Amino acid sequence: MADNTGGATGPRLLLNAQPFGFGPPAATAVLAHELAPLCAELAYFGGGHTLDLQHRPPYHAVYGTTGLSDDERQAYLEELAPRYDLFVTAMDFAEAELARRAGLNVAVYDALTWFWPEIPAVARDAALYIAQDFFGVRERITADAALRRNAVIVPPIVPLLPPRQVWHPEPDRGRHVLLNLGGLQNPYWQPSDAAGYARLMLDAVRAAQPAGRPVVVTTSRAVAEALGDPTVRTDDRDTVLDLMSGAAYACMTPGLGNIYDAAATGVPTLWLPSANETHLLQARLLTEHGFCDARVDWQDVGGPAEYDVPCPAGPEALTKAMVRVVRQLSGDPGLRDRLAEHVAKSTAGLGLVPGRARALTERFGHGGMREAAAALVRRAGDGPADRLAV
Repeated sequence: MADNTGGATGPRLLLNAQPFGFGPPAATAVLAHELAPLCAELAYFGGGHTLDLQHRPPYHAVYGTTGLSDDERQAYLEELAPRYDLFVTAMDFAEAELARRAGLNVAVYDALTWFWPEIPAVARDAALYIAQDFFGVRERITADAALRRNAVIVPPIVPLLPPRQVWHPEPDRGRHVLLNLGGLQNPYWQPSDAAGYARLMLDAVRAAQPAGRPVVVTTSRAVAEALGDPTVRTDDRDTVLDLMSGAAYACMTPGLGNIYDAAATGVPTLWLPSANETHLLQARLLTEHGFCDARVDWQDVGGPAEYDVPCPAGPEALTKAMVRVVRQLSGDPGLRDRLAEHVAKSTAGLGLVPGRARALTERFGHGGMREAAAALVRRAGDGPADRLAV
């Protein structure tokens, strides 16, 4: 395979992503493409569904860790540590701590600075903390002296797209509908429940379409395999952006990666019911600030009337409440019909004007991958001698 990972000069970076949804691995993949020409060596260290989006090139090497224990991964990192100037994780704070113990200098990219009740200590102590801008991020960094010391705030990690990738209305309403089910895999529910959610949404979106309009479905490999539907696919981010820009409209899980991709393309979007706590809060923020085209949530189809967020019992308890609704709907044809009716009603007017999420790029900017990559290269350039003490 051809190697386009850059020349012999530049820093040596080891990248990683939290296996929670598709947002962290997608951000890492975008950063990797930006970093590749600037690095002497670029590699990925991680496992599970995060590997779906990490490919060679741009990496020189991909170190798979699926199924390894904490001790085994730390030993692996100790073996790799002399080869790399900086370990860069997208929100996997536990892995960042292992890397630090292994003797690596650590940098953290965080898309959820606005969300955490408390910023994890390993991020506060990191050599570099890259916070992606969103509601409340600048205020939080400004108010925290420890974060100000090592933090860089960057615009969303979305590109300025060429005109062909920006959504625009067309008289032909026969274009496909994109169903983006990224972000379903997380440790708080079983893979079977993620697949159950996906089946519910796929059936509802298909039932809501007029005859002849195709539904294009993209999701992780594991969810696609569980669905057993040959039309369901796993795509890289550039392909997803193309699919968005060519769709009549999109139906998507409200993960922050999907939200900013909708902002980049301008595709009108129906935000699907939440699959975790951040989904719920992000959908609420879009609605409160006027960036939401349409939204369906669990209470529309018989779920809890209100969620207490943040959940006093923790995000796992909230996800379990969502799992109960998924299982209830899966076993009740009447509730499934109600979901399809809500989807049809909510999408009836979509596709006439660009999506409201487009205005997020005006508020928070775009192209953050360039600023993040530049900050990482500068920090890594300080060299191995500046590695944190174990």
